[in-house]
Amino acid sequence: MDTVQKKRPLAAVIFDMDGLMFDTERIVKRSWDEAAPLLGMEPLGHHIYHTLGMNLARRRQYFKEACGPDFPFEEFTECYRGISREILRREGLPVKPGLYELLDCLKEKKIPMAVATSSSARHAGENLREAGVEQYFSCMITGDQVKRSKPDPEIYLLACRKLGVPPEEAMALEDSANGLRAALDAGVMAVMVPDLLTDLPELEPYLTAKLPSLTAVRDYIKKMWP
Repeated sequence: MDTVQKKRPLAAVIFDMDGLMFDTERIVKRSWDEAAPLLGMEPLGHHIYHTLGMNLARRRQYFKEACGPDFPFEEFTECYRGISREILRREGLPVKPGLYELLDCLKEKKIPMAVATSSSARHAGENLREAGVEQYFSCMITGDQVKRSKPDPEIYLLACRKLGVPPEEAMALEDSANGLRAALDAGVMAVMVPDLLTDLPELEPYLTAKLPSLTAVRDYIKKMWP
């Protein structure tokens, strides 16, 4: 799918972060696989496919339901975050191809940008600063600033309010089912850029577009909103 269902004005673009701007979901998956055996459990990386787009509170709930009420979520979280930090220290923050070119394109077109991520403000801020992209965004809404996690539309509605644009004139860039559902329910134009999940047949008919990369997003915007 690469065409707009109904042409609307484009007043703002809202970016998810993990799996969209940065190839960090794979690092989380690796760290879950490494952390779990240290705590006497089988590798847990496969659970990432069920938790993409969730904030910390919703992820805690997920693990308690999936692994039992005694699952040591806090201990597990502290352990895997330490492993993730070490991976990032060794390998660097993996920036998705086309991110800088897309940001420059939107800046040139004077289209405001925001971040709407389920990650914490601390984690998000560190990543944006390390990648050198913090200055592109008018605002950042994080998972610890909303009451309800994606797939609830709260985070996108709040981002639109902060940007001062109507939801129907904002575009959301997302890689997860939870994020895309949040965007669709907020009434924004939802664009999927696949990461760990490559196909979402139950959602794709409702999307504005499904594009293979951020480079393709840039080209798409230049074509549709010249």
